[in-house]
Amino acid sequence: MNPRNIALTGVPRAGTTLACRLLGQCRHSVALFEPMPVLTLPRDHRLALEQVLDFYRSVRTRIAREHTAPSKVRGGTVPDNLYGETGSDGTRPLLAHPGELHVAPDLPADFTLTIKHNAAFTALLPDLATQLDTFAIVRNPLAVIASWQSVDIPVQQGRVPAGERLDAGLASRLDASDDVLERQLWVLDWFFRQYRAHLPMQHVLRYEDIVASQGAVLYSRIGMDCPADSTLRTHDPLSRRDAAAVDAVRRALRAFPGAWRHWYDPAEIDAAPAAPPGASG
Repeated sequence: MNPRNIALTGVPRAGTTLACRLLGQCRHSVALFEPMPVLTLPRDHRLALEQVLDFYRSVRTRIAREHTAPSKVRGGTVPDNLYGETGSDGTRPLLAHPGELHVAPDLPADFTLTIKHNAAFTALLPDLATQLDTFAIVRNPLAVIASWQSVDIPVQQGRVPAGERLDAGLASRLDASDDVLERQLWVLDWFFRQYRAHLPMQHVLRYEDIVASQGAVLYSRIGMDCPADSTLRTHDPLSRRDAAAVDAVRRALRAFPGAWRHWYDPAEIDAAPAAPPGASG
């Protein structure tokens, strides 16, 4: 059997870290959380893709020799969530940092290797998806933007450096707007539009479906035999935001003809149901 390489991407704060953790707990599987220095990738997509594929090869070699792999980790493992609970300033602290993931020494050579990156892999999709099994995670846009507003990362300001580096059109569009929420809408639309254009629909998974099935939808679509995970916990970003701010985002989403409508109809966005009890964000 040939080794299987999976590229995992998705909308930031849509549950991609959770999906990475779920895939990593499967038998004969290693899943790495943002291990690459993607801001150093060449802007030329052909050269960038070569570096990505070289990285997969180098990681497999390192695992075989050292039984370790680079990954963002918390306590030596990939966490469900990159951020902790909301602090007094309204933002959430970063919990996971670059480190090493220790791998079982008896892992077979044909193990499944998953690497997760959001913006860089999304920008490279036209080429990436022809070389790797590629899957994307999406989530209700209202919940996503509410989460963006609670974390101190570029997307809080409507910027996505790795995506802009590899997509000059995205960078130009964001540069043209002085309004943070408008930039966030364009960023969100860019992610969804990339998935609509370059991935089969069955390779785009809704966070809500993953958590409602305790991971079964993720495992089934990707083709991995893993037990259901009953440890998932809900993290509802809407409950942490000011109601007036949430209503402003809701109105903006309603008026914007975003590509997310292929996965979420306006009624779902208006309601923005939280993930069911037992889920994770």
